[in-house]
Amino acid sequence: MHVVSRRGRVRSGGDAMIAMDLLFPETRKQARLARVLPSRRREVRATYEAIAARRSELSERVPDIEAIVVEPRVVGR
Repeated sequence: MHVVSRRGRVRSGGDAMIAMDLLFPETRKQARLARVLPSRRREVRATYEAIAARRSELSERVPDIEAIVVEPRVVGR
């Protein structure tokens, strides 16, 4: 996964998760901790990598449905 800021900065993987979590009140506190605590940041990255490594296996469990297309919008801070 990749997240691109308005300024063009690209974050990927676990760092993208942290960037997205900063946008929502429910996850903002944990995201801030992950930004400042290296051990927490490593944990988020490792969790993301573990899930991403099983992407094919996990997608097999999801039934095929017609694609839902949503026009992109800017989610901002």
